[in-house]
Amino acid sequence: LRELAGDPSFTEIVGVDVSAGALAAAERRLERLSDTQRARITVRQSALTYTDTSLAGFDAAVLMEVVEHVDVTRLPAFANAVFGTARPRTVVMTTPNAEYNVRYAALAAGRFRHPDHRFEWSRAEFTAWADGVAERYAYSVRYRPVGEDDSEVGPPTQLAEFTAVAV
Repeated sequence: LRELAGDPSFTEIVGVDVSAGALAAAERRLERLSDTQRARITVRQSALTYTDTSLAGFDAAVLMEVVEHVDVTRLPAFANAVFGTARPRTVVMTTPNAEYNVRYAALAAGRFRHPDHRFEWSRAEFTAWADGVAERYAYSVRYRPVGEDDSEVGPPTQLAEFTAVAV
């Protein structure tokens, strides 16, 4: 949110989290911004697995390291809430690349990078899910690596950029 607030081309910035504690921490960090920057930011509690019509109409959404915290059984609801109801023109989504985990010496085999992760996708799994979402909700999607793209296991983080297709 701080980074976006530093760019005056963003006129309204909304930060959403399901955790009241995370929102309180964000509010404290945002106190350091100028009044002009802070005036463009709203933080509020919501869950991206439920339809929230107040999130509709935005130009873009950034889902940075979010999807892996959603229960697998709730992924269809998540996709509908984001791509069906909110339907921003652009969605940028990042998630860990499970294949890269072998490069973390301190991470035991079969373990996730964070204790709250419900899953971590391989590149093929992420692509299959994102391609399906793009097709169902009339988006195009392209993929980019985040971090060094290891020739054997890919990048540490994977990114999908969805763009709404005019219907």
